Amino acid sequence: MPFNYVTVQASSDLFAPATRAFGDILVIGKGAIGSTASAAQSFTSPSEAVQAYPKGATKLADKVEPPIKTANVVAKFPVGTEVVIGEDDAAEVRKITAATDLAGGKSTWTLDDELEIAHAADDPVVALGMSDLAAAISTAFRQTPPPTRVWGLAVAHSSPVWSTAFTAAKDVPAQIVVLANTPLNEQPSTNHPVEQLAKHVIEVSASGGDGSERIGVAMLDRTLTQTKQIALNTGDIHNNRMVLVAHESDDDVAAAVAGVIAGCEPHISLLLKPISIKMTELFSAGDIQTYAENSINWVTSPVLLPGHALYLGEGLTASPSGNKKYIDIVRTLDDISFRVKAALIQAIGDLRIDRPGLRTVVTLVQSVLSPLVTRGVIESYAIHIPLLVLLERERATLTPDELEQISQGRSGRNVAMEVSVVYAGVIHQIAVKLVLKG
Repeated sequence: MPFNYVTVQASSDLFAPATRAFGDILVIGKGAIGSTASAAQSFTSPSEAVQAYPKGATKLADKVEPPIKTANVVAKFPVGTEVVIGEDDAAEVRKITAATDLAGGKSTWTLDDELEIAHAADDPVVALGMSDLAAAISTAFRQTPPPTRVWGLAVAHSSPVWSTAFTAAKDVPAQIVVLANTPLNEQPSTNHPVEQLAKHVIEVSASGGDGSERIGVAMLDRTLTQTKQIALNTGDIHNNRMVLVAHESDDDVAAAVAGVIAGCEPHISLLLKPISIKMTELFSAGDIQTYAENSINWVTSPVLLPGHALYLGEGLTASPSGNKKYIDIVRTLDDISFRVKAALIQAIGDLRIDRPGLRTVVTLVQSVLSPLVTRGVIESYAIHIPLLVLLERERATLTPDELEQISQGRSGRNVAMEVSVVYAGVIHQIAVKLVLKG
């Protein structure tokens, strides 16, 4: 081993600022029939959600002798539910056409057809299909590109307490919140779940912890007239943290739109992004104009795009207030705000309120914003620290008031900074004048 006068052991301790996902979704809704509320769960595939939130299962309360169209069961299922009674070779599929409640939570079902096989008491009864919550999560994952992670938060099936669910939702690290199979309509007339969703995203975004900013997505009730639909965009719902969408589909369109948003980076416009749902009827030009004027998005299929696929007709928030007319503006501001705060946290408790310290603060912000300029996310930016402007000057040139500002900043350990960002939105419309001359 050679003799060394100076020995240096190098190691790397580079600061890595915190990051957050930009498109994690939280779906709140009803799980299995008869289920109670449960804590939030994280999913990376729809199959996981289907297993976690089945449609529902129960068993026969009494023996069934065919031929008969009624059966007593130990739980209540909604009318219209398709069920499998029995198992293996004795399984029969029927639809519930009527239900009568019995004592002890039991129920008598009327089926759409007679049962042809004898079934013993306690034979299993399983509902076909997916629960509202599982179906919404699956719909979100069906979009292209799909979200990375979707959270599920189940409310009690028969008597959901939405306020409790929203309280639990505050601690879920998601940026997009949607209610499973819950269209915005007139029932209930007050304190609608979508209204509670709007209050939730506003409150958490304003007073939650760092990185808690979020948006809410809701679909309009397709059975309502357009006049009634647009009248519901009012109160807390009429906010730039809410996204409303009109449609003519039986699918959970709110979950689909949430999936589309989650699959795009914050600065990507949602205009004409493909959406995977089933919808055959399209809106008229007059309907579209009315929706656009009332800050409501719609699903469309432009003739200029080949394939007759479905797309989002716009990328509007539910209110243009605060110059935040488009979803990408809100999400980009949230993203940049978090990135800047995550970079500046390393200055707290270490850097001093002097020229080198404040110059380092400027450098930290530049390290966040300059790559965004390079990527085309923002066009330019400017950083202004009033205290640094004073410190850059010769002390003899400062007025007593300016010297007092420096003294107060140092004694209060508080530095004010203004960061201005130029955000160039994408083209949404082009007006062309075509002149043919002979």
